[in-house]
Amino acid sequence: MTLLIVTPMHNEIDNVAGLVETLRAQRFQDFDWVVVDDGSTDGTAERLREVDTENMATILAKDNSGGLLTGSEFKAWRHGVVTALPKKPYTHVMKMDADVRLAPDYLERIVARAQGPIGIAGGIVVTKGMAEQKFHVQGSVKLYTIEAYRATESMPEEHGFDAVDEMAASLAGLQTYVDTDAHFDLTRAVGASEGEINGRYRNGRTCRWTGYSFPYFVLHCIRYIFRRPYVVGFFAVVWGYVSAGPGPFAREIKREHARIQREKLGRALRNPLGFWRDAYKV
Repeated sequence: MTLLIVTPMHNEIDNVAGLVETLRAQRFQDFDWVVVDDGSTDGTAERLREVDTENMATILAKDNSGGLLTGSEFKAWRHGVVTALPKKPYTHVMKMDADVRLAPDYLERIVARAQGPIGIAGGIVVTKGMAEQKFHVQGSVKLYTIEAYRATESMPEEHGFDAVDEMAASLAGLQTYVDTDAHFDLTRAVGASEGEINGRYRNGRTCRWTGYSFPYFVLHCIRYIFRRPYVVGFFAVVWGYVSAGPGPFAREIKREHARIQREKLGRALRNPLGFWRDAYKV
């Protein structure tokens, strides 16, 4: 089996050295690494060439498509995948963001999990204060079997792709698996690459575009009253949701997303403590 890892980078000069080091330290080394320099202006590609003394990375250049709100990150990732796939019969494809730091056994564990009916797999973030629900794989470390990638490759290259790609895989008969013993850290808060306020606003837009169940969205918003930047972040999420249009994703994908959220909400209401433990406790 061979893994293709694609990392989209836009002005990530401070994250380059740590990213190279985390991949060097992996026990599983049967991977090719493609970096898509998404219109960086800070010397990201030059820094990568300096620290990547083993020439692990293949660097592709792409013009930035207008920032994260227009899905530039996903366009860059897809550009790397589409460029590399014809060159080798890869069994797995992974999106790995520049701010990710993997435990040494991470790839070894996750590639082994993503087999047969399991089409998407990943671990959990263990960075203090950054816990996310363990029911789905975070977009920053999402690994697909080639079958799962094919099930999602026709989806729009827009922000929110990594929130509903698991729905597309599910509709194709493939499952998602979260390995709670596969750990990774992040060097910054989720969604904060262009600032925390912008990240909250994008979060709200994503909720609208991906068909969040409204009661679930309300509870989702309340969380951000108690997270940096606290109350301001809450209003940024709400404004992103209210100002967003219906979005680019198919209705059946959004309906499936809302259905799963209603199921989670029912579990939370029946057993709040158990739900919190299953969802967030590391």
